[in-house]
Amino acid sequence: MRSRTGREGMRGLGTAALAGALAFCLAGAARAVDEPTYVGASTCIACHSDKAEQFKQSMHGKRLPVVKGIDFEKSCETCHGPGSLHAAAAGDRSNPGFATIIDPLKLPPAEQSKFCLNCHKQQEVMYWNIGPHAANGLSCLTCHSVHQGHGPRNLKVENSNEYLAETETCLKCHKTKKLGMNLPSHHPVMEGKMSCASCHNPHGGESGNIRAGSVPELCGKCHAEKLGPFAYEHPPVTENCLNCHDPHGSINDRMLKQALPFLCLQCHKFPHTGTVNNANAYTSSALLLQRGRCVNCHREIHGSDRHMRFIPH
Repeated sequence: MRSRTGREGMRGLGTAALAGALAFCLAGAARAVDEPTYVGASTCIACHSDKAEQFKQSMHGKRLPVVKGIDFEKSCETCHGPGSLHAAAAGDRSNPGFATIIDPLKLPPAEQSKFCLNCHKQQEVMYWNIGPHAANGLSCLTCHSVHQGHGPRNLKVENSNEYLAETETCLKCHKTKKLGMNLPSHHPVMEGKMSCASCHNPHGGESGNIRAGSVPELCGKCHAEKLGPFAYEHPPVTENCLNCHDPHGSINDRMLKQALPFLCLQCHKFPHTGTVNNANAYTSSALLLQRGRCVNCHREIHGSDRHMRFIPH
């Protein structure tokens, strides 16, 4: 038979256990009350009707139901999180519930991009986290706007020409490239027939974010006839098109880095053995003018199947 002291001790333990369980339940209930729940976009519209209308007109608003199966009622809280406590705060910033909504613009750049990459997993953006834009503290929201983005890219820049919208976005930061694009010889970027993104992937990549494994491969997408293979290759051409050309623009014909014959003379110091008054032919101004364009004779300068000196027959 248990002693009275033992029975009282057991009752004390039972009481303590019951009190602990009750405290645990109450704490859980308190946490449940503090946890925000989903309320739907109809609730958000009560205060943010302007944002909602902008979103409906954006590409995100139009494509979320089609591509992701997310209807408008769920759209706001897909990115901003459950909004019951925020809505209950009714605009009172001193209310702790007001801050429970997520505002991506107030997050660090890496966290902003993380939101976008939850859905955007296509190959186009696979290099973002190791790309130079991310490394320099930019985020998806630097160039794109979820609510007010225009065109198929949701870019902040508004232009009816998609190429020009992309280019204007890039040139906000890459101002020096704009100078080259307005020089006499240039790709038709400022004319809106292509854009910076035609050659570069702004979301990351190798060797300057170019859309190819190498510069010759990239240039060859439009200039395939220059790639060969040829029986007689021109080494600087097979190595890198940028040895001779500046793709962002030049004052010289065909975007050459230097005018002819000076570009060729960087490698071909003594191209001809003929002399005038015991001096190399090219030291004569008359012959320099006469033979001023190497390509007058060496016309197959990118490579030839006919002659090792790139002279057509």
